[in-house]
Amino acid sequence: MVTPFIPAFISVCGGLLLVIGLILYFPLDNKSQLLTTVQIIVVISILLVVVILGFILTKTSQLQFTGDSTTLEIQKLTQQVHYFRDIADILVRSKVWAPGLKEYIDEEFTNLNYFLVKEFYKGRSKLALEYIEEKDRYGETEILYLETKAILLNDPSKGRVDNYMNPKEYDSRMLKKWAEHKVGTGWNHYFGFKYNQFKEELDVSRIYERHQEKIINYAVQIDTIRYQDVGFSEELISKLGMHLSDEVIPQLLALTLQAVKRVPKIMNIAFTLVVLLIIFGVFQPIAIILFNLEEVFSFISISVVLSVLMFLMLSIYPFITSQINK
Repeated sequence: MVTPFIPAFISVCGGLLLVIGLILYFPLDNKSQLLTTVQIIVVISILLVVVILGFILTKTSQLQFTGDSTTLEIQKLTQQVHYFRDIADILVRSKVWAPGLKEYIDEEFTNLNYFLVKEFYKGRSKLALEYIEEKDRYGETEILYLETKAILLNDPSKGRVDNYMNPKEYDSRMLKKWAEHKVGTGWNHYFGFKYNQFKEELDVSRIYERHQEKIINYAVQIDTIRYQDVGFSEELISKLGMHLSDEVIPQLLALTLQAVKRVPKIMNIAFTLVVLLIIFGVFQPIAIILFNLEEVFSFISISVVLSVLMFLMLSIYPFITSQINK
């Protein structure tokens, strides 16, 4: 929710004008009426505090429920990414690649990763520029190998993948890099409509049968309905790539960013109103009654409480409208 600046501005101006008007024109000999008004202000303030606190508690419960649902969905998607990474690990270690490709990339371009290649135009990596000049030794499949290795990274600045481990949760920086460069689309392209063109460089029959079974099992655990009747083939890897890039990573990134959001602005506004009402609508009036303070303190209490009431009246409609539009 955007802070309602216009209602706030009108309320503050109204409060200031009311204070000035009371100071200039209120008859000072009518203290009994002023004291009665202060007592009414206390009652109004207490009622408003109760209402706003009720709103805060209700909103907190809604946020907690939403947070619990979000956490469960994040855990589900995180586990799916784990399975995708397990599949990527099998592919990286397999013989699906043309002979010599892995050694070429891992030895000559040890610290190079997929993201540096995709961002070579930024000029941040000389190694990426060298790779661009030498690429296509293996029919473009070098970039697919780098992309597959990128799925195993936990840090987008790293290039080496040594004994990768699935983290408890994925860093948003890593998720943003995967999403930005649509990691997984390479599987979809090279094992999909481009496969006939690169069949010699990417022969899935070179993957050990036991590893093929593992890939099928991981796919079924990712989505039972989608993959339960799919046998191992280049088509399966292609579908997995599309699933990863188009669905799993974007959803996990969105939920991860949502989970780390700050307290909604409306909650901050509500807390501010409660503090104002308690200080100027309860404590200060009680002090006025007990210690017979100057009339100006009564004027301030009256003005602040009425300003809060005016703010609530002016901002309630925009708030309801924004909630309905959501």
